[in-house]
Amino acid sequence: MVITPSPLTKGVLKGFYSPTRRTGNLAHFPPHYYNKIKGTSLLTTHNLLAKTGSRMPDKEKIETPKFIYNCVRCGQYCSSVEGVPVTLQDLLRWQASGELGRLVTHLGLDMISGFPRLVLKPPEGEGQGCPVYDVESKDCGLYADLPLNCQAYPLGFNGEKYFVVDQACQGLGEGEMTADKLRAQRDAARTEHEARSSSAATLPVMYGLVMRELMDQSRQAMEGMTPEQKAELERYFKGGG
Repeated sequence: MVITPSPLTKGVLKGFYSPTRRTGNLAHFPPHYYNKIKGTSLLTTHNLLAKTGSRMPDKEKIETPKFIYNCVRCGQYCSSVEGVPVTLQDLLRWQASGELGRLVTHLGLDMISGFPRLVLKPPEGEGQGCPVYDVESKDCGLYADLPLNCQAYPLGFNGEKYFVVDQACQGLGEGEMTADKLRAQRDAARTEHEARSSSAATLPVMYGLVMRELMDQSRQAMEGMTPEQKAELERYFKGGG
C-alpha cells in the first residue's frame, strides 16, 4: 500500500535516508519510520524521530581556517622565485635608506605575468632565485627592509579577499600568529596589490628612479678614475680600442 504524505510531513522527511531513493513516497522510508509517522502531525513526527535516535539533519558547519605563518628559513620561495616583484614604495624606501645603490644592478623588467614589471632578477646565469638570498647560509640580504611582496608572503590579496599564494610554504601553520603580525602582513598584501594594480602608471617613475641611480653611480665612478683611465675609456667609445 502506497501512502503519499502531506506536504508538511514530506518537509520533515526530506533529507533522510531512503533505500529506493524515490522522492515523495512515505512508503519508501524504513518501516519503523513509516509505522510511527503515519497520520501524525509535524510536531509529533519530530518527537518520534527523536525517540528513535534520529534527528533532523543539521547544516554542515564550515569553519574558516586561521592563517598562521612563521618563517622557518626553508628557502623554498627565496630560492625558486623567478624574479621578486618590486613596487614604487619599495624603491622609495630603498632610496631613502641608501639600499637602492647596491640593489640597482639586480633590478630588471620581466613579462612573466603578461605585463612589464620591475623585479629583482635571478642571479646571473641562473633562471630562478632571489639575487640577495644566500642559498648556503639561508640568509636574506634584505631582511631588514623586505620588498612588499616578501613582507606579505605567503599571503595575497585580490581586491576582495586574502588568500594563500603558496600552499607549499613550510612556514604555514608553524608557531603562533599575533594580531600585530597578522595586521602587518595583511597591510603589506593589500598595499602590494594596490601597487601592482597601478603598475602601468608607476612603471615610468620607477624606471626613472633606477636610471637616475645608475647615472649617479656612473658619475661617481668617473670621478674616481685617473686621467689615464678616462683617456682609455674615451678611446674605447670612439672605437679606437
